[in-house]
Amino acid sequence: MGYYVRVEPDVKIYVEDVNPRGGKPILFIHGWPANHKLFEYQFNIFPAMGYRCIGVDIRGFGKSDKPWGDYSYDRLADDVRTVVDILKLQNFTLAGHSVGGAIAVRYMARHKG
Repeated sequence: MGYYVRVEPDVKIYVEDVNPRGGKPILFIHGWPANHKLFEYQFNIFPAMGYRCIGVDIRGFGKSDKPWGDYSYDRLADDVRTVVDILKLQNFTLAGHSVGGAIAVRYMARHKG
């Protein structure tokens, strides 16, 4: 199931949520220049094992908005935090590939884990 999360007044982030009633959530952050479909294989395997898989298209990529301004790691980590808050995620695994890994590290440092 795909939907949008508003992270700023004029910026929406696309979220793909597979098996939303599943067990432990895994939040996937793609690298440059991909989108959430980078994790297509994981989205086909993990939900069958009971996991909830959430993929985001970071701002500027995929189905997310492409604003003119701020693409700093702080801004991207704050976007992830807004998605986490809106979805009320707790005790989730944060998985990032390439630039997504850097965003995950900044998220952990900026938002205290």
